[in-house]
Amino acid sequence: EQWESVWDLPLQPLVAKDRNPEQRVICVEGDSAFGFSGMEVETICRYNLPIILLVVNNNGIYQGVDAGTWKEMLNFGETATVAPPLSLLPNSHYEQVMTAFGGKGYFVQTPEELQKSLRQSLADTTQPSLINIMIEPQATRKAQDFHWLTRSNI
Repeated sequence: EQWESVWDLPLQPLVAKDRNPEQRVICVEGDSAFGFSGMEVETICRYNLPIILLVVNNNGIYQGVDAGTWKEMLNFGETATVAPPLSLLPNSHYEQVMTAFGGKGYFVQTPEELQKSLRQSLADTTQPSLINIMIEPQATRKAQDFHWLTRSNI
């Protein structure tokens, strides 16, 4: 099942916590989606839900820019006038939102760091966690074999 936010979650995390305390609920979202729902981490931590949030962070909506490009852009004027509207602040540490409320946060930049943090999150059944996964800001989607996987309904 897919859920838009914690409020849309059925009681699955609570049931998992009660009946299968070793089971984790994994939520995968992008950095833009986390921008809309990030404060729901407070709810996750308040109820100590068995959730692992994976935030796939490309510094933007669709695509972002790297920290060097961001810094260079700022030399040309005010952020509001020179930054692309779909760019987000590079390398934002979303994992710190989780740690602010008592969960465990990870900032990862390599496949090895991702593997290690995911293993640790799955093994730690005492608290929720958030893994902030940095990816290439200009990476594009993988071409799909079937056009209906990526076509717009607009």
